[in-house]
Amino acid sequence: MQLWQPAPDEPERLDWWRPLLAVKRRAQAERVPSPVEPEEFVFRGRVDRGRRPTVWIYEHRRSGREMLADGRGRTYEFVRYRTGSRPGRFNEIGVWRALLRARVAAGAAVDGFPSAPVVRRRHLSLVPSPPPPHSN
Repeated sequence: MQLWQPAPDEPERLDWWRPLLAVKRRAQAERVPSPVEPEEFVFRGRVDRGRRPTVWIYEHRRSGREMLADGRGRTYEFVRYRTGSRPGRFNEIGVWRALLRARVAAGAAVDGFPSAPVVRRRHLSLVPSPPPPHSN
């Protein structure tokens, strides 16, 4: 594995963003309730993995957490090894889980999808009864 990062003064290139755009299309196709908006991310670099797909690294502007993706829109998490000469490995994960890991979809209401209700043990939620039907 080899990490590549752009120089701070290097102009951005469109091909750096293609993997994140593929994630956005995949999230839309899978009807993931949290949108992937490329403008909410900063490109940080890529990890070239030889014969395996290159993993591109994006940082979410608000959360500071990473989104890892390959050119086909598959998303990953990095699992560190405790020992050994290699730092770790990439495991493929679903788009929704990747968004949660990047804290993009951390329980916030997004585009008409309400946030998940807070569930408390032994908590009763009361709702009003519907009004009686009108009789004519």
